[in-house]
Amino acid sequence: MKNDLLISRNILFPVAVFGLIFTVCTINIDLTSFGLPLEAGKILTYIALLCNFITVIVLIVDVFKNNLSTKYLWTLGFLFSGCIGGVYYLLKRDSFLSKA
Repeated sequence: MKNDLLISRNILFPVAVFGLIFTVCTINIDLTSFGLPLEAGKILTYIALLCNFITVIVLIVDVFKNNLSTKYLWTLGFLFSGCIGGVYYLLKRDSFLSKA
């Protein structure tokens, strides 16, 4: 039985992509060269981490609600990779759930 996500996929996917992009950009790229003050870069980092946290929690709940056979591996993947694994799971979610 396929259960819905806690947050709609139309909302969760942009949140995951935002978290992925701004976590990578603010850690690896100095945003002050783009005209953003240092405080704005820090705020973007905190917002990106919050987006990562929301995405990971929603997807862990989804994996356990749908009782996937690889739920513990997905949980580890979400916890270690954050939104990278989350974006991949959201893109391939229907195929994973059809196999369950």
